[in-house]
Amino acid sequence: MSVKPLYAAIALALSFSVMAQDEHGHDEKEDTHKEEGKHEQGEHKESSGVELSSKQLSMADITTRTLETQVIEYPVYAPGEVVANDFNSYIVSPRIDSTVLKRFVSIGDHVEKGEPLATLFSATMAEAQSQYLVTLNEWQRVQSLGESTVGEKRFVEAKNAFTSAQAQLKAFGMSASDIKRLSKPDYPIGEYQLTSEIGGIVVSDNFKQGQPVNAGNHLVEVLQEETLWVNARLPGSADLNVQFGDPVTVSVDNQRFAAKVIQEGHTIDHKTRTRTVRLAVNNEKDQLHPGLFADVYFSVKSDGPVLAVKDSALMRAPDGDWQIFIEHEPGKFEPKKVELVAEKGPWKVIRGVKEGTKYVDNGAFFVRSQIAKGGFDPHNH
Repeated sequence: MSVKPLYAAIALALSFSVMAQDEHGHDEKEDTHKEEGKHEQGEHKESSGVELSSKQLSMADITTRTLETQVIEYPVYAPGEVVANDFNSYIVSPRIDSTVLKRFVSIGDHVEKGEPLATLFSATMAEAQSQYLVTLNEWQRVQSLGESTVGEKRFVEAKNAFTSAQAQLKAFGMSASDIKRLSKPDYPIGEYQLTSEIGGIVVSDNFKQGQPVNAGNHLVEVLQEETLWVNARLPGSADLNVQFGDPVTVSVDNQRFAAKVIQEGHTIDHKTRTRTVRLAVNNEKDQLHPGLFADVYFSVKSDGPVLAVKDSALMRAPDGDWQIFIEHEPGKFEPKKVELVAEKGPWKVIRGVKEGTKYVDNGAFFVRSQIAKGGFDPHNH
């Protein structure tokens, strides 16, 4: 056999082998693409919805609701602080330079109106008291003689001098009861007492016995705590329209208290960039005290009817979009993509779905997980 026919036979055999491999490879690729297409279609079909049994619905506590436009009410949070009610508190200060001789109260003491808080001494008070005694004696003498005897002028002058001296003692901080006792021989000239102008609790006592104090120094603060204030601080940009008397919820140490708006600040604090809304809170049980931090929740309504769902109904789709789950038939759910328009506390305003649509209000996370795994139930229900 010659060499040329042999080479020709080998070349022919090789060409048939390559053609067979190419045809076989092409078929495998086609089969692979077909299988992948079928698999993708199956996955898409499985992920488009899910049917849940009554046991699954009960186990996951799934509830549905009909979507409708409504005016929603939601809380708006603001940090706050419990402060004294300025109408029910009183700061006791000497009105003239004095020296503290004795104190009678300390922080936490309950005092009644007119109760002595401290005894002070003042040279200025001593002069005023002496002048008062002189005018008192003259006025009593003139009164005993009678206006017809002493004459109208002297009578009026004595009366005016006495009235002026008495008024000066009151202006210096001497109580009416102490002024009456001043004429007694045993009354120590120069001394006077600071008394409480209201009944309440002593919340500060910034002084010591023997301490010289200037006029206007804050020595004692007395507070009635039956009604306190809460200063809530809102961002300056917050679009919150509050009115006098609006109800507000105040939370302190996990305890909730009913409050109401009594004043709104119209200026922005240049340091904190916040505006203050003042609230009044009832404290008859003495559970609150000035200085405590508070969480304040304003109750706000939407400007008009909106389509909104609760947090529990809104889920993220695999591509990151928002979705809710529609119930077309009892127990049969499928995802529906929506657009998140605004967040109003626990409410989410949405669009992209029609009013009247029945959707999963509670248990949406379980529905999403069942769709993700093709409705597989780990309990085989």
